Amino acid sequence: MAGLPPLTQVPGTGTRVGHGRLAHGRLHLLLTLDSLVVVLISVNRKAGGTLAFVADDQFLRWVEVNNMVLGLCTVLLYHLVAVHLVNDSPHRRRGAPLALGVLFTAGAYVYALSLGDHEITNYLHGRFCSESLPTICRVVAFNDDVFSDVVFLAGFTLLNTTLMVTQLLFPTDRAPRPWDNVLITVNALFIGAGITANLAFEKAGFDPFVVGATAVFALVLLRVSPRQPVLLAPLFAHLAEWATTNLNKVERARDDYETDSAR
Repeated sequence: MAGLPPLTQVPGTGTRVGHGRLAHGRLHLLLTLDSLVVVLISVNRKAGGTLAFVADDQFLRWVEVNNMVLGLCTVLLYHLVAVHLVNDSPHRRRGAPLALGVLFTAGAYVYALSLGDHEITNYLHGRFCSESLPTICRVVAFNDDVFSDVVFLAGFTLLNTTLMVTQLLFPTDRAPRPWDNVLITVNALFIGAGITANLAFEKAGFDPFVVGATAVFALVLLRVSPRQPVLLAPLFAHLAEWATTNLNKVERARDDYETDSAR
């Protein structure tokens, strides 16, 4: 366990006093950067220019490489948020930073594993495999559409759980001000919309259940420790994402039904 980094706990390093209209300025900066990364992931997946090959040997496209880099940015920002929560809180708990560091490391590993599996098989699946799949393409398709999605959701859950439990164990003593709530809501909606754009059209179909469970978990923790900003943010984001994803799936099911009825 010696190689697993605890979440840093340095007394006196947190931003203890809120100035002006915001009580949590540094946290908003980190959440805004997280929103920016989510938007860039969506743009990367939807933009046609990222389908160009990275090198002459055509080993990958820019869309896959960019997703791997943006995945690293996501993990780093999650870590910075967790460290900020620990340092900013007046509460000190022995052993908690190490345990949270272990949980975060597990989440980061699983999240990275999902990207490594998905981005490679997504490229191979889209480029070389047609609708009539030979055995190797069925393996590639399963990794692309199902296995990597399950692993991604596991990493997603571990990382979000780390942040929420960190906020629970290291609560802030400054209640959010009105502008804090505005920025938390705006960032949450951006994050929810970005994740929806990336996950709503996945074939595995596990996503709404995981997102809904994460939102319920955030709600339960909010009942235990009210008005904590990093519990409010995932609650708003995942509720918006869960609603949008399910509406999209209902719309697609209705379109499929109408198409079948017209035949």
